[in-house]
Amino acid sequence: MLRDLTIQNYRSFKEFRIDGLSRVNLIVGMNNSGKTSLLEAVYLLANQNDPARLGEILENRGELGLPRSSNVRSTYQISQLFNGRQFASKDAIRISSQHDRPLSFQITIQLTTQPDERSSAKQMPIFEESDEGTEPLPLLELLFDYGAETVMKAPLRDDGSLDSRAFRLFSRETHPSQFLTTNNLDYSDLADLWDSVHLTAEEDKVVAALQTLDPRVERIGFTSRQTTNSGIRLKLQGQQDPVPLGSMGDGMRRILTLTTAEIASEDGVLLVDEIDTGLYYRAQKDMWHLLIQTARRLNVQVFATTHSLDCVRAFQEALSVEEDKEIGKLFRLNMRGGNIRPVAYAAHDLEIAMQQEIEVR
Repeated sequence: MLRDLTIQNYRSFKEFRIDGLSRVNLIVGMNNSGKTSLLEAVYLLANQNDPARLGEILENRGELGLPRSSNVRSTYQISQLFNGRQFASKDAIRISSQHDRPLSFQITIQLTTQPDERSSAKQMPIFEESDEGTEPLPLLELLFDYGAETVMKAPLRDDGSLDSRAFRLFSRETHPSQFLTTNNLDYSDLADLWDSVHLTAEEDKVVAALQTLDPRVERIGFTSRQTTNSGIRLKLQGQQDPVPLGSMGDGMRRILTLTTAEIASEDGVLLVDEIDTGLYYRAQKDMWHLLIQTARRLNVQVFATTHSLDCVRAFQEALSVEEDKEIGKLFRLNMRGGNIRPVAYAAHDLEIAMQQEIEVR
């Protein structure tokens, strides 16, 4: 479990450090305070040696370049990753954690004209030609550095963008983790997660989670029709025919996604952006109870963001009935003097803040 996190030169973080991370962490702050970027940094660090996860992040953000011709594939705008949205060969993105299990990696830019001095380092192949077969190697390449024995390379185009094919070269076994954005998982992704739950003891846990929204839910089923909602069906008590999930409201799908993703993250990390999406206040309290209990039971560390005061209040109420008050913590990200600084609220501090109606978002 991560106890601390240091981020350098990544997106809005020039120099950032957060300590005292807990089992379940709720991140709040104003718009553009770095909440989603913090989740991304944890995701990259948790998935050691798998740069392909960076491709997922760029896709989620829509940070894609337009093809220069119909024969050229899309590219990733790598400059968006660096603080100030620009990079130079001297710049480096560094993300690390020191306590419990030290982890670190960095992303750098270097010229390709000089051979890598670490001859023992593992390097991925680079493209010798463009799609047209006429352009020479670019002058810059992106390095993912995990230590002296693990360096992975991907070439940059002359405009500093990265070919979208680059991350297909990187395929590695990584730490169990799930990153849920504000968009729900599509059918195929959710079905893949369900495969790890179906016909196990955890399936009953997911059904119990859905019953917090509708006590009539008895079973869940996935069909071969791979569309957003129509392929997921629920068996309701007193109903002869299964009911499409889409007819049950966004909250039902959100709870299904959250609980299934957390179970699939056993011994790993679950990251959720805008965790309250689609859920009304009373459901949020039950949601936090379920997430906290599952995190403890399956050794999952949870990081979530919200803008909602209702969600913060539900989190505080869920913590108030926990025997272990240290299982959850809220962190507010503040911008001061051009730098982002975290302010921590343990369970007791958060309870006082809610009672006195102190703004913590």
